[in-house]
Amino acid sequence: MAFGGLSYLFPSAFSWMLIIIADGVITGGFHLDAWADTADAIFSSRTVDRMREIMKDSRLGTMGVLALVYYYAIAIGVGPLLEKHLDRLTMAGVVIVFVMMSKIAISLLLFHMHYAGSTGGLAEMWQGVKVWQIIVAQVFAIVVIVLLTHLAGLIAYFAVCLVAIPYRHKFVKLFGGLTGDTLGAFTCFTQLTFLLVYTGLVVLGWS
Repeated sequence: MAFGGLSYLFPSAFSWMLIIIADGVITGGFHLDAWADTADAIFSSRTVDRMREIMKDSRLGTMGVLALVYYYAIAIGVGPLLEKHLDRLTMAGVVIVFVMMSKIAISLLLFHMHYAGSTGGLAEMWQGVKVWQIIVAQVFAIVVIVLLTHLAGLIAYFAVCLVAIPYRHKFVKLFGGLTGDTLGAFTCFTQLTFLLVYTGLVVLGWS
């Protein structure tokens, strides 16, 4: 695994930072673009129609820049804290869960999802996902999380499940459903939620 190899060359915290950066580069930054676009729209204090236009705008606004800065500040910033309390193998497990969490968490929003984006949008293909598929994804996630990050990881996972409820409610109420950007932004939101809760528990000795 990449983190395991890097951690033999560099300190674990620095290896963690490289993995966080690589995650954005390898994925093409689609989720980061959605995170920034959603931040620009939500914090613009404009009408719903104007928010939709802002989310489609390819230009990056002030709030989008700040959202990206905050994302990386938190995601990278927990590295030194985790390094103090976890061994190299466990940190490698956290990396796996961090990357997996964005994919697993987004499936929570697909339950009876109503697509509110433009016709032909990427998120449109996720309509009609079966309940059993979502359940299988979550069961798989729970098994991996418990094996790699133990009780602290499981609690952090349930925290992600909890924040999914108001997040979904917010955008369904605002836009009448979810768009590709709001789904993509949720991946970043859940990664930060997981990291903050998990790191807090680890620091408190729940690792």
